[in-house]
Amino acid sequence: MRRAARVFLILVSILNGVAGLVCGVLFLVSPDGSLMGFEPLLSVIGTLPLADVFFRDLMWIGVAMLLVLAAPNTVAAVMLTRRSAGQYTATLAAGVLLVLWTGFELVFMYNVAAVGYFIVGVLSILCSVVLRRSTVQSSAQQAHPAVSAPREVDSAVK
Repeated sequence: MRRAARVFLILVSILNGVAGLVCGVLFLVSPDGSLMGFEPLLSVIGTLPLADVFFRDLMWIGVAMLLVLAAPNTVAAVMLTRRSAGQYTATLAAGVLLVLWTGFELVFMYNVAAVGYFIVGVLSILCSVVLRRSTVQSSAQQAHPAVSAPREVDSAVK
């Protein structure tokens, strides 16, 4: 199960990192959404809170995608492939950010893709927590084997 969870996190981190980077850049290059066919989205985001400041076009959504989706998932993917110490903390943070992003999207502009991403975010959080706990427990056992292993009672003492 640990291996499957780790593979899932690697795939999700890579795919979300690439998707966040590509979409973020496309929104920055074409803030009207025309490169992705998202022109109709402008009328929807015009009703959001602070629309007159942040949502006159898709530029700020592109910036947010780069900061909230691309960067954390790319960092998590690199940490996972290098087996860095904080790899599961990074995937946990990326998962929480994905859930927050898609949660906002589901509240203000419901779409089926956001439901799928929300589920992926929840699964990422669960996998991260499980792997993080098992890593901490195995590290503690390796650091203090006498504490974590049951001691044998010498038969002469009885």
